[in-house]
Amino acid sequence: MRRVTPLAVVLLTSCVSTTSVVRIRFAKEQSCPEDDVTIDLEGGSLYRARGCDKETTYVCGSVAGFKGGVQCVEEGLPSPSAQRDPDRPVLPPPDPRIPAPQ
Repeated sequence: MRRVTPLAVVLLTSCVSTTSVVRIRFAKEQSCPEDDVTIDLEGGSLYRARGCDKETTYVCGSVAGFKGGVQCVEEGLPSPSAQRDPDRPVLPPPDPRIPAPQ
């Protein structure tokens, strides 16, 4: 019998699938039991969740530093603040060595 190392346990328990993230979120938002939720991959990063006579499409992507590495937003809603909007450049913080204009 093989021994399971603590590192393997951490790696296995930290893995989260995108479908499970969508299922949990939809179930919570729609007050629907997780067992009644069906997830369909629509293509690319789109996932459709169905259950309890309701349906929602989510756009999912991986986000570094986010627990589980997957973040999903309902299609048509604004991007979460952790994701950069390509039309709005993110400016670097001011350099403390350069005096501010007055």
